[in-house]
Amino acid sequence: MPSPDRTNARREETLAQLRELFLAEGFASFNIGDLAERLRCSRTTLYAVAPSKEQIVVAVVRSFFKAAAERIEARVAASADPARQLAVYLEAVAAELQPASAAFLADVAAFGPANEVYQENTRYAAQRVRSLVEKGVGAGVLRPVHAPFVGAAVAEVMNSIQRGAIQSATGFDAAQAYRHLADLVLAGLITAPADGQAVMGTVTGPSVRYGVAGGVATIELDRPQVSNALDLPTARALAEAAEAAAADPGVRCVLLLGRGRDFCAGGDVAAMHGAADRAGYARELARSAHRAVLALAGLEVPVVAAVQGTAAGAGLALTLVADLVLAGESATFLAGCAQAGLTPDCGTSWLLPRVVGMRRALALTLTDRRLTAAEAADWGLVTGVHPDGELAESARRAAARIAAGPHPALGRTRRLLWDAPARSLADQLDMEAAALAEAAAAGARLDAPVNGGPEQNGTHE
Repeated sequence: MPSPDRTNARREETLAQLRELFLAEGFASFNIGDLAERLRCSRTTLYAVAPSKEQIVVAVVRSFFKAAAERIEARVAASADPARQLAVYLEAVAAELQPASAAFLADVAAFGPANEVYQENTRYAAQRVRSLVEKGVGAGVLRPVHAPFVGAAVAEVMNSIQRGAIQSATGFDAAQAYRHLADLVLAGLITAPADGQAVMGTVTGPSVRYGVAGGVATIELDRPQVSNALDLPTARALAEAAEAAAADPGVRCVLLLGRGRDFCAGGDVAAMHGAADRAGYARELARSAHRAVLALAGLEVPVVAAVQGTAAGAGLALTLVADLVLAGESATFLAGCAQAGLTPDCGTSWLLPRVVGMRRALALTLTDRRLTAAEAADWGLVTGVHPDGELAESARRAAARIAAGPHPALGRTRRLLWDAPARSLADQLDMEAAALAEAAAAGARLDAPVNGGPEQNGTHE
C-alpha cells in the first residue's frame, strides 16, 4: 500500500491539475469519466480527492480560493504602509482571478455549493477591506470614512462581478473589474499630497528608489556597485514599487531605470551562494522577483524601460514586460541562465518567445548569446537606440509624453495587446468595442487628425 505521504502528495497533484482544468474551461460539462480521460488518471485517483463529482468540484473550488487567499495575505504582509496594504490587497485579488475563465465563474455561480464557497470568500474579503480601511484611517493615510460601509459596498461589487453583471455592463472580465474597483476605492480614500507636491523616496530600502511626478512613476534600481543585481531585499522592494504604481490612480506611465553603468545584471549570485539555505533563498528570491514581474505585466498604464550597459537574466525579463524599450548604444542583452547552470526565470521562458519568436528565444537561452543594442533592435527586443549620454533624458521625455497622452486609452491599448493571446478573436473584438466605448466616454479626441506630426510618432527625438 502507498504511504500516507505519497497518497496525500498524489491527491494534491490531482487537485492542482483539476484546478488548472476548471479555471480554464469550467466544470459543469464534465463527468467523472471525462475528468479521468483529461487528466489521464483512474476514477480511483479522482475519488481520492472526494467521493463524488459534486464534492470534487467543491474541494477544487475551495482549494483555489484557499491558495489564492494565502498568496494575497503574503503580499499584504510584505507591505508595511497601511495605505499601500489596501491597494496591494485589491490588486492581489485581481491578479489571483486573472486565470479564472468566464466559464469557471459562471459554473461557480450556477452550482450552489461552489457558489457558497465563493460567497464565504466574498464575506471574508469585505471584512478584510473593512479592517484595512480602519487601519489606514487610524494611521492617517486614508480619509476618515465609514469602514463598514466601504466593506459592504465592495462586497456588493464583488457579487456583481461574480454574477457577470459587471461584465455585461462594461465588458470587463473579473480581473479587470477588480483593478477598476481598486482604482475607485483608492481614489476616494487616499489622502492627497499638497498641490504640486511629488511623492518621492525609497520603497523599502536604499536598493530601489520610487517616485511619482507629472503622472510618471519612476522605479530605479539602486545597487550600482553590483550592477543592480537582485538580492532578496531588492526583489521585494521592486515588487512593492511596482504594486505602488499599480495602486496609484494618478500614475499614467511607469519608467524603469537602473542606476550606474548597468541596467540590471540579473539575480545576485553571490548573495545566493552566501545563503545558509541556498535552495530556499533562490526559491524566495524567484518568488519576490516574479511578484514584481506580475505587477508590471498587469499594469493598466504603459511601461518604458531605459537600458544601459548589461540587461541579463532578471534584467532581460524586466525589459520584456516593458512596452517601449530604449537602449543606449553600448547596451547588451543576455539571458545568462546557461552559463550560470540555471534555468530561465522571471517569466523569460514565457515572454521571450512572444517578443522575438521561438527559434531566437531558444538561441538566446541555450547558448547565452549576447546581443548588442543594434542586434536587439533588429530582433524586436528594443524600440529605439540612443547615444549613451542621451538615453536617460530620452526615456524621461518618452515617459512624460505618454503620461500627457490620452488616458485611459493608452493604458487600455496596452491591456488589449497584452491580453489578446488568451482570447479568441470574437472575445477580443468584444473587448475592443468595450474599450473603444470607454475611451469615447472619457473624452476621446474624435476630431484629431489621423496623421500625427513627427513628435507624435515613435520614440525618436
